[in-house]
Amino acid sequence: MSVPGKITTIDTHTGGNPTRTVIHGAPKLVGHTMLEKMTYMAEHHDDFRRLLMFEPRGHEVMSGCILTESCHPGADIGVVFVETGGYLPMCGHDTIGVCTALMEGGLIAADKKTILLDTPAGPVQVLLDVDEGKVRQVTFTNIPSFVYRREVEVDVEGIGLVTLDIAYGGNFYGIIEAASIGLALEQSNGAEIVRTAVRIREAVNAVIEVVHPENPVIQGLTHIEFYGEPVASQADCRNVVVIPPGGIDRSPCGTGTSAKVAVLHANGKLGLHESFVHESITGSMFRAEIVGETQVGPYSAVIPQITGSAWVTGHHQFVVDPEDPLRAGFLLM
Repeated sequence: MSVPGKITTIDTHTGGNPTRTVIHGAPKLVGHTMLEKMTYMAEHHDDFRRLLMFEPRGHEVMSGCILTESCHPGADIGVVFVETGGYLPMCGHDTIGVCTALMEGGLIAADKKTILLDTPAGPVQVLLDVDEGKVRQVTFTNIPSFVYRREVEVDVEGIGLVTLDIAYGGNFYGIIEAASIGLALEQSNGAEIVRTAVRIREAVNAVIEVVHPENPVIQGLTHIEFYGEPVASQADCRNVVVIPPGGIDRSPCGTGTSAKVAVLHANGKLGLHESFVHESITGSMFRAEIVGETQVGPYSAVIPQITGSAWVTGHHQFVVDPEDPLRAGFLLM
């Protein structure tokens, strides 16, 4: 492991889910596109991801942003999204978190209200609602989102026949009505939610090939999204997303919300410019709106716009003691 003497981060949470934005000490990433840079990091610097995402510095649902030079013309900055389970082409809660960290950390001009992020999934336009240096809300226009397979039936050991939609919102999601398999979306049921999701994900990937039609590097069903009736009166739906390798997203999940509105639109349940409020297991909410329609390969797609808020939780300096036997990080699941 080769790491600098000091790693500086700004940590935030978006709807309860963490983002660790690396300000200093990240490795230099090589590539002509952000997807190439993500792949380069996975192949050459994955120890840096594990260092900050794994215990004792992180935990099973830690996620973060590696800042780098952009590849897309006109983009302000490039971002590689990392988490305990690996790498993400796009991450909604991290987008909200990193932009909040950049503004409130004084790393971008105080009067800058828009940021064009270059991500492995494509360029993402971000609008900041700032009041006296405080970021109140972040709205991002996500990459095209689409339904990949509708009403897929998969036999899952220990559960039985499970019906799900597979949709893409920056990552591939298996979207399942929780009541259809008798699953309660409650915090006290977290362990069972994770166990169930992992079984379903493994069963789906064993029988269905899931590949992005334009970016074949993006493949496999990685996330499971359960949904049910909301608790809050202002919400339209409650969801629980289980991320790899097996943890619960505390936020409503930005890319998961994008996948959800793609399904709703395909089913005629959400039109252009209609509001959809997604509630998480912690009670936090994202507001979504479909602002356009497009095509991704053979798939009809939508352009989702997601709004949420993040809060700075700390400014950190991490060090690595060469005598520490657990310096590389470890993970207990």
